[in-house]
Amino acid sequence: MSKRTNLLYKIFMSQWMLDPQTAHAASLVLRDMVGAARLKAKYGVMEYDEGDDDDSRPTDYYHYYLTHRDNAAIPEGKYVSVVRLEGVMTRDDAWCQPGTRSLADWLKKGDADQRVLATILLTDSGGGAADSVRPLADAISECKKPVLAYCDGYMCSAAYYAASYCGHIMANDPRSMVGCIGTMIQLADYPAKAKDEDGYMRLRIYADPSDEKNADYEAALEGNFKPIRENLLNPLAEDFRRAVKANRDKATDDQLRGRTYFAQDVQGTLIDSLGDFGAAVDKALKMTNLNITTMKGHENLQSLDTCRDLQMVDGYVSLNGEQLGEIDTAIGEAKTEKALNETNAAIIAEQTATINQLTQERDNLQTKASENEALRQQVANLTTERDTLRNENAQKDDRIKELETALDDDHDNDDKPLPAMHNGNPAKEDSFKEFTDEEAMEYARKIVRGELKD
Repeated sequence: MSKRTNLLYKIFMSQWMLDPQTAHAASLVLRDMVGAARLKAKYGVMEYDEGDDDDSRPTDYYHYYLTHRDNAAIPEGKYVSVVRLEGVMTRDDAWCQPGTRSLADWLKKGDADQRVLATILLTDSGGGAADSVRPLADAISECKKPVLAYCDGYMCSAAYYAASYCGHIMANDPRSMVGCIGTMIQLADYPAKAKDEDGYMRLRIYADPSDEKNADYEAALEGNFKPIRENLLNPLAEDFRRAVKANRDKATDDQLRGRTYFAQDVQGTLIDSLGDFGAAVDKALKMTNLNITTMKGHENLQSLDTCRDLQMVDGYVSLNGEQLGEIDTAIGEAKTEKALNETNAAIIAEQTATINQLTQERDNLQTKASENEALRQQVANLTTERDTLRNENAQKDDRIKELETALDDDHDNDDKPLPAMHNGNPAKEDSFKEFTDEEAMEYARKIVRGELKD
């Protein structure tokens, strides 16, 4: 059985919690659907494409996550889950939208995600089937994280019933429609015995032991609404009122009688506040009671493009894949730079040691050069002194030769006695000593060599 056929069945078999405008709009859609079904049965044609049973809107229209990029109040790496409650509510997935069982699954999925801080039930619905409330209400009650109901136009009847289980209700506009807390049923059928204009008879006949089967339904078709009101609608309405009163203790009895109100007129009772969607996100985050603060003292980390707005949630920070990638790249670059610095430091240290060694060798050479220069000067002085002595000795040798020559010249006079010679020592009386030739020569040598003293 297709979803469309199942939807028609559910429409006719369900009790409804709808505001009047939604009920009227739904009845027009129902009329078209029934008319199309009759055409199909009679002529084998269908106004709607029967092959397309899936919702024309993607799933992420009804369930998606808000991140820091969507709202700066959401910490990096954390989410706010959004579940959209829209249109006429049904329990099961219907013709053009998911049922509340699917919405309930998305609520629980978001609540179980450790990255999700809170959930927003984004509502624009005038209500729907009575049995569509419980799956959604139970899921909201089971959520461990805050759930905020946000009215984006309509939050009436069954939609308000489910929303009343949320921790906070906010409306986007003072003229948003809220309330219609009540139950109704719409019947469209022939009496148990009816005849068409063409004489075609329609009969429903019950067995004798089944005299109460559909009794309230048949009575309503005959114009007696009391049985179905007392046995069906009133109990559902009382459950509705009781739940709202328990969930919204400031709601007044007058507000539980089925009227629809402007949001501004029931602020503080049926709703808590007015604000745009950004305010709803801020409020949902505050409902977490988490200590969400900006990071301080981590300038290096926050200098990275993807980590500029990191926030701490109760002292912890969550990072997404993009941020981890940038951090990993930065660490890799830092390691490379460190390695280069260490390499440069080693090279510099080696070069410094070489410079120190060369400087020491230079200083040693300079010292040796200075010593060598002193030695060279000493050698030069000694050489000069030596040359001077040589010259002096040469002069003395020449003098000796002269004397020797002179002595040799005197050999011819060997037979003649030498005249007396003064010994060079002063005395009171001159004393003379007569030298032999050899003694005279030796005496002359001593005079030349300076060996004789005065």
